[in-house]
Amino acid sequence: MKKEIEATYLSVDKEHVRKKLKSLGFSLITPEYMMRRKTFDFSHVAPGRNKWGRVRQESDKVTMTVKEVRGSGIDDTYEVELVVNNFDTACAFFEACDIPAKAFQENMRELWRRDNIEVTIDTWPGLKPFVEIEAETEKAVREVSEELDFNFEKAVFGSIDLVYEKELGIPAETIIKLPEITFANPPKKNAA
Repeated sequence: MKKEIEATYLSVDKEHVRKKLKSLGFSLITPEYMMRRKTFDFSHVAPGRNKWGRVRQESDKVTMTVKEVRGSGIDDTYEVELVVNNFDTACAFFEACDIPAKAFQENMRELWRRDNIEVTIDTWPGLKPFVEIEAETEKAVREVSEELDFNFEKAVFGSIDLVYEKELGIPAETIIKLPEITFANPPKKNAA
């Protein structure tokens, strides 16, 4: 599994970030679109580990991923990913391996890129927009964070359950057990 070196910044103004990205030479690769994903429960395959599967329909492809968070630092998330040709078939593959579906989720996303650095602007149900900066090194993530006027000390590292916990106060343990996170059915503070 490869390390995912990424920092997340919460509660951003999308228009301000877009203008800043343009001024810094980033190119809009994928305009905002609806992304859907299904996650899969690895608890019986990897007991006691924060590991899961995911099938994700992106704007132009479907990916099948195994992710694991091994700590709370910028380089503590690992993943291995395949591009596949069909969302439902990929989901059926996990289920055929006795890895049960855990949740269905959707969000809005747009992708910006400069060299080997990707910046996404995400909007999840019930949350304010946030930015993720991903690069090959922590140094590159820190540099782009500074260029975008983000304080690296306030970055979040990890998965979406931590963002819900920080933004809405819903415990991460509650978020990861929700069978659906959609714009029609967003998590609410009283969900805890």
